[in-house]
Amino acid sequence: MKRQLIRAVILATLALLLAIGPASAQKPGLKPMLELKLQDLNGKPFDGSLLKGKILVVDFWAVWCGPCVAEIPELNQLQKEYAGKGVEVVGVTMASGEPAEVKPFVGKHDMKYPVVMGDDDQTYDLGLVGYPTTILVTKDWKIFQTYVGGGPGKLKRLQADIDKLLSGGSSEAMAR
Repeated sequence: MKRQLIRAVILATLALLLAIGPASAQKPGLKPMLELKLQDLNGKPFDGSLLKGKILVVDFWAVWCGPCVAEIPELNQLQKEYAGKGVEVVGVTMASGEPAEVKPFVGKHDMKYPVVMGDDDQTYDLGLVGYPTTILVTKDWKIFQTYVGGGPGKLKRLQADIDKLLSGGSSEAMAR
C-alpha cells in the first residue's frame, strides 16, 4: 500500500512537470520573498537576513531527486562565475532527513555553495510543486523569476536573468 502511494505521488509529480515543461520559468513577478525558517547543517537556526542585499539563486532540492543532483555542477558553476559580483547561490534541501544525514551528501557531491535545511511545512507557502525549484531573488528581496524542474537551458536562462539584474535599473522595470 505504501509503495502504491509513493508511486502515485511520483507519477503525479512527473505529470505536473511534463505539463509545465522542463525548467519552465514563471512570468517574472515582484512579490516579496518569504522569510524562510532555515537551519545550517549543524542543526542551528540560519539567519536568512545575512543574505539580504545580494541577488540570490535559491535552489530548493532533495537528496533523492535525480534532476536536483544532476544540476549541482551547474550551480557550482554559477557560484564560481558570479563570486564577488553580489550574487549568492544557496541550496535549500527539503524532505531530505536530518542535517546529519544531508551533511555527508553535500561533501560527497562537492557542493561549492552554502546548503541549508528548509522547513518542509513551508513548501505550500512558496508554491513549490516539485524539485528542483529555483527562485531568483532581487537585492531588495523580491521574487524576480521561478524555474520549476531541471534540464537543458535552465542555466542559460538563469545567467541571462542574473545579468539583467546586475546590469542595473530597478527590478520593477526589468520585470515588465
